[in-house]
Amino acid sequence: MKRLFLCLNILIFSILHINATQITVDYYGVLTTSDNTNILKMAQDIFYTQLCSIDNITTNDKRLDTSKTLASAPNTDNIQTENIIFYAEITEEKTSETSKWLCKLNAYIPKTKKTISQTEEFDSYYKILVNAKDYIDKFLIPIKYTTTIPSNYPTQESKLLSIESLAGTWDGEPFTDKIIILRGGRGFIIFKNGSTMNISVSMDKNESTGISTINITQVGKSNASFYPALPREKALEYAANAKPIKWKFTTISNQQLIGTKETLVKSESNQSIAEGIEKSIWTKKN
Repeated sequence: MKRLFLCLNILIFSILHINATQITVDYYGVLTTSDNTNILKMAQDIFYTQLCSIDNITTNDKRLDTSKTLASAPNTDNIQTENIIFYAEITEEKTSETSKWLCKLNAYIPKTKKTISQTEEFDSYYKILVNAKDYIDKFLIPIKYTTTIPSNYPTQESKLLSIESLAGTWDGEPFTDKIIILRGGRGFIIFKNGSTMNISVSMDKNESTGISTINITQVGKSNASFYPALPREKALEYAANAKPIKWKFTTISNQQLIGTKETLVKSESNQSIAEGIEKSIWTKKN
């Protein structure tokens, strides 16, 4: 009984800790070499607005001149802060027939003294503006949790977990409206584009450590709408022969899952599409 009481106390503490967790981001703006400075000034303002609207993030506006884009990247050597330093780089690549836009998000983590970056290609600057919140949120999700959960975070509560305890509504998967896990190892994901993916849920538990691994797998045929992060024409091309999307999570508590997602991804180097692995974090809403 004492052991159960201790585990329950740890579980309650952990849930409260996760729900209260916040990170602070210092926003420095957008760096660009494009001549479309007025357009990119708009993107810079929208990025700030969208950062402010993301849950569990406090945003400080560190732009020296909000009427202009960044002249150079922030010199992290001269900045004394524990906050995450965030800025974007937007470039326009033109050819004789077409043009495309590359948006690179950068986050410097003072605790690790490392910069994490991600580049996405867009057909137009308008698409950067429309997708700004999802793009930024998707980029910051792994940073938001891996920088705030202590290395000695308790895992004893995993011994109390079961598939039934995971039943409910979850959040954290980019471009989705709802993630529902049902009792009995089934569930579904509703995307913002209107499509629905059925999923199966299973659990592997290491009896010696009490740590559980949650396996979530797409059920049924692949659909191009399951890959909203890819350009639509690429998703249509590759979805027919794609393997089922899979998630493998380690349980922090029955309120949060942290792990990886096996899916189609776009290479930053040559823009090719292939099977790859992304970081993924799901947080229970109710």
